[in-house]
Amino acid sequence: MLRLLRRSRIILPVVALGLALLAIVGSAYASSRASAADTTKQIATATLGHDFRVTLQAVQGSGGGATISVAAFEFIDGAWKSLGRQTVGDPNGWLWPVVTDGGAICRFATSDVDPYPIEVRLLLSPSIGCSPATYNFHVDTYDELVPG
Repeated sequence: MLRLLRRSRIILPVVALGLALLAIVGSAYASSRASAADTTKQIATATLGHDFRVTLQAVQGSGGGATISVAAFEFIDGAWKSLGRQTVGDPNGWLWPVVTDGGAICRFATSDVDPYPIEVRLLLSPSIGCSPATYNFHVDTYDELVPG
């Protein structure tokens, strides 16, 4: 009986420590997954016909900034195939609260006619207005999204 009590004094703290570590690791994993989801937002999508799609995505950066990327997809054999992704403007060059709010898209135009031109112009801020530059992209002869 005395031997059993000694074992339980050793085993119980070890089990409790293991459960505490498991809870901490699980909590850290869950919070990192939640924060990753909060820092990426799709801000626009255009689907042309049934086989060409363009998306704009904002990724929250440091100091309230955001990086915007444009991506193009083609529907082939029952699935969307990526044609590439390009950064719109400078990395972390946009304001997260502005680009993720409604009305941030000044121009988002595309065509399903080769070379599938894409034009993007975003709001810098409500007081400044739209960016002076229009960012142009297209799908090249190798079926890749490129600037220009």
